[in-house]
Amino acid sequence: MIGELYSSHRGWLQGWLRKKIGCLHQAADLVQDTFVKLLSSANLPALREPRAYLLVIASHLMIDQYRRRKLEQESLQTMAVLAEDALAASPEEQAATRQLLGETLHVLARELGDKPYRAFLMARVDGMSYAEIAAALGVSESSVKQYLSKALAYCHARLYTHD
Repeated sequence: MIGELYSSHRGWLQGWLRKKIGCLHQAADLVQDTFVKLLSSANLPALREPRAYLLVIASHLMIDQYRRRKLEQESLQTMAVLAEDALAASPEEQAATRQLLGETLHVLARELGDKPYRAFLMARVDGMSYAEIAAALGVSESSVKQYLSKALAYCHARLYTHD
């Protein structure tokens, strides 16, 4: 059933997503994520309008992706502001900032879990790509995206809910 759905509608869905997003590679990723979501659903309903169903799933994934990117951008901007402040600070303030960063990383390690924490460090500290992180952790790139999304959402929540 899903194989037939995939072969019949993958190209069309990818074309539609490419027009919406403007990037062939992101469109291809979203198509794969759409069908992975279908595969992971317990009960696939009988589809009278399969394209409409696929559009709904793909649209939700696109919105989730947009939210994750926006969240990541906000988190990175906040981190950049903190880094600028730290550079202008006195040596004592810089030491306190480093200590706070160390404590924050320990909290992240405890509260996030091993793989999201390691993926976060590999991406943000080591500058590794999703593919490199996936290989290092022995997981898929999709899992890496989920780990980083979880870590960034967690950081964002901690930054903006604690004044």
